[in-house]
Amino acid sequence: METEGIHAAGFIGSEAETDMIGRTPLGRIGQPKDLARAAVFFASDEAAWVTGERLTASGGPRS
Repeated sequence: METEGIHAAGFIGSEAETDMIGRTPLGRIGQPKDLARAAVFFASDEAAWVTGERLTASGGPRS
């Protein structure tokens, strides 16, 4: 997830970032809006029948 913390840690632009992006089918780092969309769904009436589920919002990385 792209946050101020990973920018401050020097992750953005690093070899580790390039490696992670290369293992992610979406070809990018997650953005806060990606998680926000999931949170809005779970907080909405559309999710009224969803209980006790776990959502892994990871972009589908390959090992």
